[in-house]
Amino acid sequence: MVLAGAAALIAVLATGNTAKQDFIKIGADDVPSVKLIIGEERKITSVSTTTENGVTKKIIKYKVSERQNREMQKYAETLISDYGYYYVYSDNDFSGTSGIDLQLVKASVEADHILYVRIDYDREGYTVMITRGRGTLTIIN
Repeated sequence: MVLAGAAALIAVLATGNTAKQDFIKIGADDVPSVKLIIGEERKITSVSTTTENGVTKKIIKYKVSERQNREMQKYAETLISDYGYYYVYSDNDFSGTSGIDLQLVKASVEADHILYVRIDYDREGYTVMITRGRGTLTIIN
């Protein structure tokens, strides 16, 4: 049983599978996962992480869901209301099934760094892209 648990942990760490994780680790920051916010696991079709010029980017692609527009709206609204993210941009009102491009930003736990979350969805599924890099956040009312 211990070996099976260790093997499962190694598989998650090796593949970057975030479906069962409540938070997605990126640098010194933890970003709430879709599973944590919507309360259900969603099939992940791919996870990739890249680091270039001090900028880390994690892209998580989810399989299409019949409720994906509502799920992504809830995800974005919860990041804003409960986790201190700020709305930056959107070209959709979550009323359809495709075309969303929603962007949120938050100061990192590490000084002089920011987190940027971009949510896109279309008829193929949805993507959450988390970027962490150097920068400062200034909020103008």
